Amino acid sequence: MNLAVRVFRRLDRSMRARIILPTAILFTATLTVMVAFAVTFYSDDMERGQHEKAELFAGMVANGITSTMLQGTPDEIPAVLQVIASHRSDLTSVSLIRPTGEVARSSLKDLVGTRPWAEIARYDRPTVITSPSGDPGEYAIIHPIPNEEQCSSCHGGRSQVNGWLDLRFTQKAVTVQRVRLVHTLVTSAGLALVCLLTITWWLVGREAIGPLQRLVTTMKRAEAGDLAVRADEGRPDELGIASRGFDATLTALRRSQNELEAFYRERMVRADRFAAVGELATGLAHEIKNPLAGLSGALELLSEDLSQSPRQAEMVGEMRHQVQRLTNTMESLLSFARPPKTKLRTTNVNLTLEKVLFLVRQQQRRTASVEIAPDFAADLPPVLADPSQLEQVFLNVCLNACQAMGGKGKLRIRTFADEGRVAIEIADSGPGIPPEVRPHLFKPFFTTKREGNGLGLAISARIVAEHGGHIGYRCPQEGGTIFSITLQQARGGGERATEHAA
Repeated sequence: MNLAVRVFRRLDRSMRARIILPTAILFTATLTVMVAFAVTFYSDDMERGQHEKAELFAGMVANGITSTMLQGTPDEIPAVLQVIASHRSDLTSVSLIRPTGEVARSSLKDLVGTRPWAEIARYDRPTVITSPSGDPGEYAIIHPIPNEEQCSSCHGGRSQVNGWLDLRFTQKAVTVQRVRLVHTLVTSAGLALVCLLTITWWLVGREAIGPLQRLVTTMKRAEAGDLAVRADEGRPDELGIASRGFDATLTALRRSQNELEAFYRERMVRADRFAAVGELATGLAHEIKNPLAGLSGALELLSEDLSQSPRQAEMVGEMRHQVQRLTNTMESLLSFARPPKTKLRTTNVNLTLEKVLFLVRQQQRRTASVEIAPDFAADLPPVLADPSQLEQVFLNVCLNACQAMGGKGKLRIRTFADEGRVAIEIADSGPGIPPEVRPHLFKPFFTTKREGNGLGLAISARIVAEHGGHIGYRCPQEGGTIFSITLQQARGGGERATEHAA
């Protein structure tokens, strides 16, 4: 959950930048292209309109000059040209060109007598010429003056053109309009960009940042222990899916928490009951053990007095046997309820097993014949354990194996090292453990033996667990039972332990 909170916080901090910045760049590039296209399109359109107006104006000037010539007042032409030049601010000069190509009259006296066009005769209709003198801010209108019937008396009838009218205009007005257009478009585009970014900022905040912040807040509350919160707001998008998934996770956590609380509550109640029962059992064991000791002594004296009567002696012997059985049960119960403190030291498992097998041989020699086959690994690493408690475990398992074989069979004991642990296997050739008994094998007070109390394997399992080991069993198909005990090696376990088990 901490990882999810950090991820959403990072998304919260970076989402605006990741959305707003690319949007601003894309929109700015788009507006730049649109502005450039609009300026080019409208500039060309304004330039064409200006040229058309200039052509119309040139036609009017040509008609005016023709009228002046027909009125027989050619000396007024220079004055007329001056008036025409002053009529428009974008008109820089007006010149009248002879059929030979020389400037006859002009509003600029410096142009009189010059030849501005190399092939003036090829302009037989009004023509617009851009940058006539190399200046991109200037254009010219060449307008032919036709040789009409009224003019043939002076100019003759051989030529179709009496001359040309050369009007020079400046592009300053178009440039000013272009600058105004660019300024207007840029201003409008800037305002549109600001409006777009503001709307985008607001939408991102409402549709992404706000829900993310609420989801992060919900996660922080859940992290603090409030599992009753809900993050789902009914959104159909990915955030809604994430919120519903988070709510489902919280629901599962609440269910698991309730189950764990119920489980541990039950275990605590059971542990309290077991503790109370253990205390009661310990007290009862102490109270029963002392009278049993007195009863055992009295029966021993009675046995001596009744030694002459075999039947009475047999009855007293049975009574002593049952008293001893109760005493052993009380001692086992005390050991199970209040186990002795474990005293760990470096222990050689082989030596401990040799002592246990000596005791097993002594007991089996009096009762039955069991073949004991030890197979101890040489240089077995030592273990860190309490030798007396290990001896108790091995003795319990070996005696159970001998009893399972009915006093006849083969008892195999093998030791070996296995991946940093020491393993002990105790196998018998008996009938094996019945399937219905196996789930209860290590439970306290469960026994199938007439003389047993059901505490031997339970105590053995607890001792092995306290040593950090494991005890288990398996029943091969060919018969018998193999108990396996694994213990942790002592540090520096490569050295052979020379200390005998206590």
